[in-house]
Amino acid sequence: LVRTAELDPRRNYVFGFHPHGVLAAGAFANFCTEATGFGVLFPGLRPHLLTLPCWFRLPLLRDYMLSGGLVSSEKESLEFLLSRPGGGQVAVIAVGGPPESLDARPGALRLQILGRKGFVRIALEHG
Repeated sequence: LVRTAELDPRRNYVFGFHPHGVLAAGAFANFCTEATGFGVLFPGLRPHLLTLPCWFRLPLLRDYMLSGGLVSSEKESLEFLLSRPGGGQVAVIAVGGPPESLDARPGALRLQILGRKGFVRIALEHG
C-alpha cells in the first residue's frame, strides 16, 4: 500500500482497487487489517470495503463482516458512507466488480469498467 497524497480526514473518500482477483484478498489485507499500515499512512480515515449484498444474508457471517468494516456495495450504502458528517470515511470499491473476479487469470490484468461507473457519479454528487 502506497500513499501518493495526503488526505484531509475531515472529508469522505472513495478508493478504487484493481485487480479484483479471487475473493478480493488483496483489498481485504490492505483495508480490513493493519497488515500494510493503512492507519499509519492515512491517519484519521476509516476504510470500509464494499462487497456483494448477498454476503450479508447469512446472520453470523454478516456480523463478522460488519465488525471488520465491510459494507454492502449497494448504492444506498455508498451514499450513506459519503454523506457522514465529520468525514473520515473511506468507501473502498472493486472497480471491476464480480465480472472482473470471474475473469481473473494468472499473469493477466483486465479491467472491466464499461457499464460500471455509477460509483464515480455518486462520488461526484457527494464532493
